[in-house]
Amino acid sequence: MARERKLAHLRSILQRRRRQLLEAAAAGSREVAALHNQPRDPELEESAQTEMADSTLSHLVETERLEVAHIDAALARMDAGVFGVCIDCGDPISRDRLEAVPFTLRCEEDAERREAGQRVASPASTHSL
Repeated sequence: MARERKLAHLRSILQRRRRQLLEAAAAGSREVAALHNQPRDPELEESAQTEMADSTLSHLVETERLEVAHIDAALARMDAGVFGVCIDCGDPISRDRLEAVPFTLRCEEDAERREAGQRVASPASTHSL
């Protein structure tokens, strides 16, 4: 019963965050559309500022879409009964970690190991080019 309550609590957190992201993405999309519909000023500086704002808003919208996809995947894992299990080691993910990042796929140890491995691999791959 305690596990079911914990899952229900985490599900509500995920659903709330999903709603917030979708609302923010919709607002961001409206802002990007408004930027595109503005008449362009012939001044290069103002045009560059508009393009930078457009790029920033587009990136934010894409980041929000990615987080929504992570949330949807977490909700699907809940429905499948595999939520809260590390995909690398198969151990349960700590409650604190799930509270902090409810859509996480990995326990803290494996997430740190993966991040450290990517940081080490990244500079080496740039030098080999």
